[in-house]
This record gives sequence, C-alpha cells and structure tokens, in this order.
Amino acid sequence: MKWVRIIVAALLMLFLQTAVFNNLHTFGLCHPFVYVLFLICLPVMPRWAEQLTGLAIGFLMDCICSSPGIHMAACAAVSWLKPLLLSRMVQESGRIVGPIVPQTAGVLPFVRLTTILTVMHHLMVFALDAWSWNLWYWVLLETAVSSAVTVGIVFVYGFLLRRS
Repeated sequence: MKWVRIIVAALLMLFLQTAVFNNLHTFGLCHPFVYVLFLICLPVMPRWAEQLTGLAIGFLMDCICSSPGIHMAACAAVSWLKPLLLSRMVQESGRIVGPIVPQTAGVLPFVRLTTILTVMHHLMVFALDAWSWNLWYWVLLETAVSSAVTVGIVFVYGFLLRRS
C-alpha cells in the first residue's frame, strides 16, 4: 500500500509540473521545477530504491519535456546526495519514519535540505541545458531565480499542508 501512495504522489506531482509549472515562464528566466519536492520528501528507503526512483522520475520528466537526459541526471544527483545530507543535517535521520517533512526532520534541517537540493538540481538542469559555459552568468541567474521561486512554492505548499 505504501508503494501505491508513492506512485500516485509521483504521478500527481508530474501532472502538476507539466500542467501548471511548465507553463510559468517569467521573462524566460523563471522555470520552477517543483517536482523535485517529491524526491526530497521521499521516505527513508534503501539507496538503490531511492536511486531508481530518482532515475524513473527524471526519465519521465525527460519524456514529457523532450529533453535528452537532463532531468534524469539532475534527479539522479539529488537522489544520491539526499541521504548524505540528511544524515549530516538531521541528528536522528535513522529514526525518521514516513516522508521527509518539517514535522519529521525539523524545520531548519528541512529548509536547508530543500534549499541545497533544489539549487543543485536547478544548476544541473540549466547547465546541461545550456551545454556551454559561455553563458555561465545566465545559467547562474536562471538557477538563482528559479530556485528561489521553487523553494518559495515548496514552503507555501508546506504551510498549507501544515494548516490543513
């Protein structure tokens, strides 16, 4: 039953990403990728399962966006780095049961984890999309703006989820 919930949540997040957030292009600079929240909030699981989940989500995003492995690489990096950061930021990360949310991980560690993983994900996506460091300033600007908007949306979502 747990896996069914995870699959439904992933499909819902991908639907929201493609139906709503992929259409929010402000001045060609802001591209919020909120589907990364799914990877961040995944419950603690074996590393191989987390890696396969990240690869699957990235592959599906690449199929939807017609991008050649960009999202897959970024999601694989997030899935690889998340357990390492979680063990360093949360004192009792081995005792977390359920999804990684502010209530289970703590507010400050969750904010740090979300911010670091979102910035890293966006930097990889935009750097691989540019495929050149000639536009490094544009990649950094896109990463900063898109990461700020994505993290803001994630926190609004977390606030609304907490209130309900």
